Amino acid sequence: MKYILNWNDEYLDMQIVSGTFDEETAKQALKEAVTKKLVELGIAADDKAAREMYFAAEKASAADEIHMLHVSQDGASIIYGSEYEDRYQVVDYNGKR
Repeated sequence: MKYILNWNDEYLDMQIVSGTFDEETAKQALKEAVTKKLVELGIAADDKAAREMYFAAEKASAADEIHMLHVSQDGASIIYGSEYEDRYQVVDYNGKR
């Protein structure tokens, strides 16, 4: 099982964004959460622009990355405002301690 966690360093807040997912569904949920936040923060004008930014960041090499958005295999981070970070991470959880 996978969950998506969000950490925002402006508000010093961590929360479970959504879950439980299999691997592929988690990747799609991550994309949806990040693109929604890009629009909410005013970094992208609309959903289409946010999806284009996400796709470009997902495919970018280290040399081509943009400062505002970084996407990795299991997470993403958005830099906004006065260098605040809104980070999303896909994490495994198996229910055992």
